[in-house]
Amino acid sequence: MAQLLPGGWEAAGATNSLVKVDMSRREMTLSRISKLLVDSEELSLEEALARRERFQITLRCGPDVAGSRTLQLAALTAAGIAARCFPGAVRVVLDKALAGANLVVPPLTEGSFAAALENLVGARNLHLSIPAETGGRVLLFGNASPVPGSLRATFDGWIAQVGPAGFVPRLAERPFCPLAGVLAGSLAVSEIFLSFAELNIAATRRQTGLSLWRPDLPHFDSEAQGPQVQFLPRDLWVLGLGHLGNAYLWSLAALPYLEPEAVRVYLNDFDSVEAENYETGLIFTPADKGDLKTRVCSDWLEKRGFCTRLLERPFDAHFRRRAVEPIEPGLALCGFDSNPARQLLPGANFVRVMESGLGGTKHNFDTISFHSLPNPRPAADLWPDLGPEERDRQREEWERIARENPGYAGLGEDICGRTELAGKSVAVPFVGATAATLVVAETLRVLHGGPAYLGIKLSLSDPNSVSAIRNGNYTAQDSAGIAFCEAETEGEELIALADGSDQ
Repeated sequence: MAQLLPGGWEAAGATNSLVKVDMSRREMTLSRISKLLVDSEELSLEEALARRERFQITLRCGPDVAGSRTLQLAALTAAGIAARCFPGAVRVVLDKALAGANLVVPPLTEGSFAAALENLVGARNLHLSIPAETGGRVLLFGNASPVPGSLRATFDGWIAQVGPAGFVPRLAERPFCPLAGVLAGSLAVSEIFLSFAELNIAATRRQTGLSLWRPDLPHFDSEAQGPQVQFLPRDLWVLGLGHLGNAYLWSLAALPYLEPEAVRVYLNDFDSVEAENYETGLIFTPADKGDLKTRVCSDWLEKRGFCTRLLERPFDAHFRRRAVEPIEPGLALCGFDSNPARQLLPGANFVRVMESGLGGTKHNFDTISFHSLPNPRPAADLWPDLGPEERDRQREEWERIARENPGYAGLGEDICGRTELAGKSVAVPFVGATAATLVVAETLRVLHGGPAYLGIKLSLSDPNSVSAIRNGNYTAQDSAGIAFCEAETEGEELIALADGSDQ
């Protein structure tokens, strides 16, 4: 059976070449990415999708990507996100030696680097030489030769940086924290998408970056680099398995687990995969439609060696984590999309909760907020719910958009149905992927005595401006009740560098 790929493309036969297939109108109406262009430019959904398909982006990987876990993660993350943002329009260029190189990113995936990329962008979009026509935007990884207008993704320690290759050099690229690669790939596609959608004139023309060790500092600050990762969370919950939940799992699987089979991931959700989930969820495919999200995510994790437990019911006021034998994990990563559910987190008996939320309109879809529990602020202040008057005004605004925006006029005569679509959130996968690196990085800082944050807020339109509430440093007491294991490292000399013991 041919595999459906994001954006309505089908992988045909053994060649895995991409063939355009028709999408039903109902499926097209559920594209949260195209909805941004409908809301901001009043395009029809067909026009929005066509514009995304015409935009060309090329990922060029240098030979040294073969030996770098973090660079491979950056390229794979960028390819997975870009293929969802620009369906059928993403090309990857690498030399023959790199194409045949093995992946060095287990447990995320296995096999050759080229096979992993082919699975994301399709065989016809994988090139072993530079195509004669290289229009569109070019994204560089490793020592790939720059071309005019190309964008470079680089990292160092816990830092990710993106900017024009003409004046942004590679960083030292010390592989202390693999999440920096996931973040670099995500930020790179973010810059290109913000430019494509004409949302930020500076995007792709500026240097931008973020430190996962010290997100409150400029990423070029010497204290932002962070130490070599030595410990990883072993047992944990992932609450909510949509856009954010998928991104959490991608980041978790990117971590250097020596024995993933010793890791237990508890998965909580009760929904099935729908058409709108394909583009925003990094691990969902159209073949998963109708299956329970817990089953799809469990299968994805267990194929990578992890152990899973499933809880397929809503997270409600009766939810309690079990703290007696058999004890359930004390750490939870929350990806809920509603404040009423978030307000129940303090009463669920978790030791620690890391939570993020995303904006959902054309004005704020690229904003990310992060909170950790315990937190001195009450849940109702952290996650305020809309009052009756605010909900009425919101509904009126959706009805106005459904009536006045011509992009919704072609979706049918039913004003109620159009209003529901107008009220759906805009969602683009690089936002969730970036948020996931912040959330998972917080769990790593707990285990390494790093900086503790009660709250973080940023916008990808200006990721260099971060609002953060720091709460000192984590101590050994803060990690009590959190099961952890040792990480695989890439050499003792890196730990020495991170500790400053070479000075």
